[in-house]
Amino acid sequence: MPTAALGPARPLAVLALGAAAFDLAVFLVLHAAQPGVDVLQEPTSSYVHGTLGFLSPLAAAAVGIGGLCLAVACWGVVSGTSARIGAILLALFGLAKLAQGFFPIDAAGEATASGAMHNLLGNLAFFVLPVAAVLLTGPVARATGHGRPTWRPTAVYWLLVGLTVLVLAGDALGWFGVAQRLYLVGAAGWSALMAIWLLVRPQARPATAG
Repeated sequence: MPTAALGPARPLAVLALGAAAFDLAVFLVLHAAQPGVDVLQEPTSSYVHGTLGFLSPLAAAAVGIGGLCLAVACWGVVSGTSARIGAILLALFGLAKLAQGFFPIDAAGEATASGAMHNLLGNLAFFVLPVAAVLLTGPVARATGHGRPTWRPTAVYWLLVGLTVLVLAGDALGWFGVAQRLYLVGAAGWSALMAIWLLVRPQARPATAG
């Protein structure tokens, strides 16, 4: 794909990369600010009720905006029905995370409409993202010149799929919190990688004399 075709995607990729970085920074800050939260069982959304809790919905909104930006950027460089469906699902993920920032999770012992909406949007985002990754990773790698015979982009999205399964297992076995944290880091990493692929176009290798 010509470099010019990637041009409109670059500013959106910058925003997506910044959102992933902000999300990871907030992730670290909240863990440091609230060491009493049980990382084995409690979800990261619980940080909203403690020190610097206002950062939690800001991070969710940033992830949502980043997802929307990445979806539009990917739409502009990929072709084919499955890749376009992946971009639509990524946009749905972004909308769910953006909306989730307005509905804090319930504190222990509470049961509110806000908490129910938070969980609904979180589940939607959780299941949609790995499907979008499966449909988009390969096409984006090829469109941006990052596909190589020596490795397969499928390894990137299978990691995210594996983390999704880990969260489901963790929920059943009592270590949801740590599994969710690994998933969230993996999700941010996948988003950052897609943004970097859109931003950094590999140099063509010089032809060698045969």
